[in-house]
Amino acid sequence: NVTRESVMGSDDLARRDPDFIREYAEPLLNLISRHYFRTTFEDPQNFPTDGPLMVVANHGGGPLLPDVLMLVAQWWKVLGVDRPGYAMVHDLAFRLPGLRDLLLRLGGLPGSQENARRVLEIGGTVLAFPGGEAEAQRSFRKRNRIDFRGRTGFVELALEFGVPIVPVVNVGGHEVYITLFSSELLARVTGLRRLMGLKALPVNLGLPWGIWPTGFLPYLPLPAKMAFRVGKAVHVPKDPALVKDRLYVAKLYTEITRTMQTMVDELAAERRVPILG
Repeated sequence: NVTRESVMGSDDLARRDPDFIREYAEPLLNLISRHYFRTTFEDPQNFPTDGPLMVVANHGGGPLLPDVLMLVAQWWKVLGVDRPGYAMVHDLAFRLPGLRDLLLRLGGLPGSQENARRVLEIGGTVLAFPGGEAEAQRSFRKRNRIDFRGRTGFVELALEFGVPIVPVVNVGGHEVYITLFSSELLARVTGLRRLMGLKALPVNLGLPWGIWPTGFLPYLPLPAKMAFRVGKAVHVPKDPALVKDRLYVAKLYTEITRTMQTMVDELAAERRVPILG
């Protein structure tokens, strides 16, 4: 669904600030990535070196976006700050005081088909998390499961523009706290689904609150080691007819998500214990 907030964000492509990123954001995020989350990034050569891209990734860690920011830091390092890249972020993050302007300067936009389409129209790169907040709020035992909820928008956009789809996965992004359980029923009963569009209400264990509901409270992410891997680009034709071919779209969606699940399983198998890596 495209909300009014999402459409407003689509007018803010020009607010991405490469100078701000280069001078402040990139050094800070690289420092955090290297020393706090001990991030590893495998197979960056799988990113095409030029042209627009549709990059899809799994998601965890809630509204502070630690996994998103660590991925973006690596993205800048590999693709360069001046290459126009934009990350699709849940609308809720743009409602938090002071965060909207920062996200726009970093290249964040409220996640929607319209915003992603505008990025591709200018030849930019879209970083999308099709699983959205539903995947980010899954329980800890499901943390290494790709769950895009059947959302095929990224496939349709790639076919519309004829751009490669590059799958990126991470393990560790959902270990910055422990989600004890996540309830769709609680989201409905509390009214948060209606008010804020939350698909589920998580109950988390972490710092500094101990146990707390929702991801709205500011929290201290646990220093979970994050491991990323870039998959091979999936090249698709520019074909509006295929966008409407539900069988073709579903087949491509299934192939990509299965590949990503295999990548996650391989990274998870290398992990000795949660958080420590």
